[in-house]
Amino acid sequence: MNPTLTGRILMMKLENSYFKDDFMRNRLFFRLFQDKRIQSCTQIKENLYKVQTDEGTFILKGMGEFQSAQSSIVLNQLLKENGFINGMEYMELPNGLFYMFEGQLVWTMTRYIPSKRPFSFLREEDRLDGVEVLKSFHQHSAELIPVLSSFLKREKLLVKWKARVEKFEQNLPILTQWFNPAAISEIVYYSRASLEQLKMADLTMKKSLEVVLHGDVASHNFVKSTDNKTYLIDYDLVSIGRSEWDDVQYASRILPFIKWDKKKFFQIPLFQHYFKHPWFWIALTFPMDILREGNQFSETVHNHTMPKSFTNLSFFISSWNLRKQFLTNYNNMIQ
Repeated sequence: MNPTLTGRILMMKLENSYFKDDFMRNRLFFRLFQDKRIQSCTQIKENLYKVQTDEGTFILKGMGEFQSAQSSIVLNQLLKENGFINGMEYMELPNGLFYMFEGQLVWTMTRYIPSKRPFSFLREEDRLDGVEVLKSFHQHSAELIPVLSSFLKREKLLVKWKARVEKFEQNLPILTQWFNPAAISEIVYYSRASLEQLKMADLTMKKSLEVVLHGDVASHNFVKSTDNKTYLIDYDLVSIGRSEWDDVQYASRILPFIKWDKKKFFQIPLFQHYFKHPWFWIALTFPMDILREGNQFSETVHNHTMPKSFTNLSFFISSWNLRKQFLTNYNNMIQ
């Protein structure tokens, strides 16, 4: 088909008014899809689009850092070659590469993974599937460390966590206006105490095998597909470190959804392994979710609409006593 004619068809297909007067995105879509007919386009969030064409459905993503895009592409290709079948599939673009520069962003395109239903930590099946996929991700990536260590950054979570606590403390005047000041004060105390203990424990604990850490094992980065497989997507925050860091983040993510229930928690084989692992329990006392949502709320609360983080933060703070009971009793559980 004539490229000029294809371009005209493309512009006609983009019925979303968001694109009609947006030169950069029209230019980007013309460059990417000049040999495909676009049937529909949905903006998922800023710089993230779901595009359905006559040759399949794709996810188009724009990133601000070339290194992050490059790391994600290379890691994904190496994992696939090494037998990891639960990841994304990057598509080669018309320029012969797996990325394209446009509008000061690096754009990549992956094949859309159709979802059977939303992946949810409320479901025991999904919690168990998520653990298995994460373990597989770690096992396959560990074999690639000699190759990946030259361009993947090393994990520095304690540095990030310290910065998150400091920012949370700066936001105390705002947070204590909206939420229980006593709970907010305790959150800061637990955060500081956890960081101090982790610094000491990290120096003495036995070093485990290094893997590629995913860095964001939230439910939205797992896909329960129509092929009955669970996929782990979005490698923007990958780094090299010990698998315990991803495991403790996964535990922190699911515990609020099971209401900090010890029985349900230890039904997951991965966490049975950590039953007598003091470092793991110290790391769990760091309320990473509350700090994240609290900082986000503080930044957006002055907008015209109530931020989504208000609901999330309210949920976490309302279960603060359950969390404290679970964590303060861990010494009794591991004796």
